Amino acid sequence: MTNAPEIQTATSTMIANHYPSTPEEVIRAFLIVYPSDPVYAVQYLSPTLVSNLDAASASKLLPASGEISGFIIVKGDTSAESEKSEILTNIAFQNTSSEVQFSLEIVDGRWVINQIITN
Repeated sequence: MTNAPEIQTATSTMIANHYPSTPEEVIRAFLIVYPSDPVYAVQYLSPTLVSNLDAASASKLLPASGEISGFIIVKGDTSAESEKSEILTNIAFQNTSSEVQFSLEIVDGRWVINQIITN
């Protein structure tokens, strides 16, 4: 007699505990959450970056506000050995698009954004 695999259901705790595993996934998650919930998006930022933010600067991390209609990764350089990643993106907002450079690092085993440079 074989045991049937246990069926897992998607609960909010399972979803909340799922953290992106690559720099690209962290950027995607950040861009999805940030326009509507900047406070929740803080989980994708490094403690160093968060400590330098106030209410005004936290709302201006990206060059435009409003919904993000999409983004593409222009180029990226990730090194697991140095635990650093540099990813250049082009983000499309409702009426404009902008190039944004994300610098990421591994903190406590997770990729986090430690710098956002807008052009």
